[in-house]
Amino acid sequence: MSLPEKTALGRNAEIFTSEQTARIRAATAAVVGLGALGQLAAEELARSGMERLILIDGDRMEPGNLNRQICADVLTMNQFKAEVLSVRLGDISPRMKLKVYPVFLNRENGKALLDGADLVLDCVDNIPARLCLEELAEQAGIPLIHGGVEGWCGQAAVVFPGDGILKMMFGNREAEETAVSVLMSAAGTVASIQAAEALKIAAGLEPSLRNILLSIDMRNGEFERIPIRR
Repeated sequence: MSLPEKTALGRNAEIFTSEQTARIRAATAAVVGLGALGQLAAEELARSGMERLILIDGDRMEPGNLNRQICADVLTMNQFKAEVLSVRLGDISPRMKLKVYPVFLNRENGKALLDGADLVLDCVDNIPARLCLEELAEQAGIPLIHGGVEGWCGQAAVVFPGDGILKMMFGNREAEETAVSVLMSAAGTVASIQAAEALKIAAGLEPSLRNILLSIDMRNGEFERIPIRR
């Protein structure tokens, strides 16, 4: 069943002007890492009127994803996350124009995978991948919206070309992060913040977290804005 455009986008009419809505619809966001953060953030962007997404992740669904990933169920096990998510987003809006890459981004393929992106969401789960993504975004001249989550806690920040925030935060650490437990509520909070920052940038508005690390502690109900200085 095809839903009228007015039904799909009308609820956002009091949030964004017609010009801002047009900018959001025309923008292309790359979402790298399609676990709990990436799946939630991509869906929020799609439901907010963004029609052009690049979905990048070489991982497959597994039982350990069931506690926090919206695309994880008994029917999607062992399927590529990028492909499962693309079907879900297409069901939300047939207007979606998706590029789907069931591969892991790296320095060799990153430039090609991010081609055409106006901004990129960092939803990956290890430091080397984050630093690689920051470098690629810098080379492409596009802003990066960082998000990370562990247990009850999470963080988010916006990085523009030239800021080099993630490299400053994480240094030159090259060790892979070990698997950690993630509370879906924490992932949902961080993903929503990432999506909101992405929508602001796409709409031509100032992001709230440029050079700011927003630290989130869901266990104690604490949110802290930490200025980041180079």
